[in-house]
Amino acid sequence: MFADIGEKMEFPGVKRAKISKVFHTSKQKLLLLFDYGDEWHFIVQYLGVTEVKPGQKLPLIMESSGVVPNQYGGFEEEEEYEDEDS
Repeated sequence: MFADIGEKMEFPGVKRAKISKVFHTSKQKLLLLFDYGDEWHFIVQYLGVTEVKPGQKLPLIMESSGVVPNQYGGFEEEEEYEDEDS
């Protein structure tokens, strides 16, 4: 992540990482730390190669489980905090 915001590192960064360099076998898993402030942890699993259909958007999520968290909350929450400070 830090390489993606311009810091010099030996790693290419998340945005330029190639799947073939991260995953080496089908069914392999990795633990992804997302949002260093909130420390959300996700398990990402490589399921294998699939054919991309014409017009299909990438990246493609093939399977998901669990509840998808709201990343930054709604505007209502921010307004509540502002009211408390007044």
